[in-house]
Amino acid sequence: MRNKRLLAVLLTFVVMFSFFATRSASAQAPVTIKMWSIAVSSGQTNAAELAMVDRFNKAHKDVQVSLSLIQNDDFKLQSQIAIAAGQAPDIFQTWGGGVLQSYVAAGVVRDVNFGSSLSKFSAGALAPATFNGKHYGVPVTLASVFLWTNVDLLTANKLPMPDTWANFIADCKGLKAAGITPVQVGNKDKWPGAFWMDYLVMRIGGTSTFTDASNHANGVKFTDAPFVAAGKAIQDAVDANCFEAGVNGNPYDQSLIGTGQAAMQLQGDWNLGGLKQVDPDLTAKSIRPLTFPVVEGGKGAATDFLGGTGEAFAISAKAPAQADAALIEMLSSDQFGKDIAAASLLPALVGYDKGIQDPLEQQMAKSLGGATYVQLYWDQFLPPALAQVSLQTTQDLFGKTTTPEKAAGDLEAAAEKAAAAATAVSK
Repeated sequence: MRNKRLLAVLLTFVVMFSFFATRSASAQAPVTIKMWSIAVSSGQTNAAELAMVDRFNKAHKDVQVSLSLIQNDDFKLQSQIAIAAGQAPDIFQTWGGGVLQSYVAAGVVRDVNFGSSLSKFSAGALAPATFNGKHYGVPVTLASVFLWTNVDLLTANKLPMPDTWANFIADCKGLKAAGITPVQVGNKDKWPGAFWMDYLVMRIGGTSTFTDASNHANGVKFTDAPFVAAGKAIQDAVDANCFEAGVNGNPYDQSLIGTGQAAMQLQGDWNLGGLKQVDPDLTAKSIRPLTFPVVEGGKGAATDFLGGTGEAFAISAKAPAQADAALIEMLSSDQFGKDIAAASLLPALVGYDKGIQDPLEQQMAKSLGGATYVQLYWDQFLPPALAQVSLQTTQDLFGKTTTPEKAAGDLEAAAEKAAAAATAVSK
């Protein structure tokens, strides 16, 4: 009997010890925040983001960030699948605009609690992820699209700088005659070619044309003259042999312009990193980020830019409560601002553009500093379904498998369908 009582007491102690040990281990286990980024090894933000997460994890025992790096186009698909399955990562890459706004409406993301850190970020970088006065993204960089131009190739062939559309077409014809590819696009994934449509509509119709059409404001439609004229201008450029052979089948890279085989490329400021990887000497000596040509008779100005947030991060509605403070701490740190500037990017943190050392990045920062307007990329501004129609119709214009009129009509039809669906849901 005595042995049985002793055994019972021992078992009680074992159970109590196991319980408290489990509670203690549970209390000590850090909260893990899953973060998805496009800062792969070839990306300019890779080193800065890896160092950022490492610093945070070393400084905190109770919260740890698990960073997954995914290539840009793969990320877009994987994130859509994860979100549709209700398994969005706690923190994930965003560009703001219509895609993020659709996530806000669906309750996928929550607004970010910046606290006193909001003033550390530039208003321009916050804008694409701000809806109804609430902020749904923490920005990393500012971005804009420039016409990267090998000015020495133009000079050697006695051709003008492409400051007007007429000069640009003349450049295409002159370069082609000299055996040089005028423009590298790489439009396999559609978004590189979309920059041409986005800019041309803005140059032809002015800064309000696209936003009015997309918002069904002031009677403006996607079938209006500026959209048709922009499509015609793209096909005029195709006819002038401006773009590389097989433009819609080629991936985006710097293989032609970076080796001097092409003279121009319409791409974001991030293009500088790829150009340097191909040939840093040629890039520094001959390639310059010029503004998109003005169109004769158009309402747009050379100081109207296409751009927005280069990278930003949204927070899932299901993320741990600690995610807001962790993300703000990482992205607003002094070292991170310095690292982004050192990577030849435009920091979203106020004042850190002064740390930019690369002359070409300084030139872009100066151009953006004088911007009179910045239009967010269409495929980020528009709702996802409508954005896809925009991308597809523009790619079809490059391939001449559609007409400017039909492309505009297809986009307007999709916009009307999207508006009708939104109205039905709201009732």
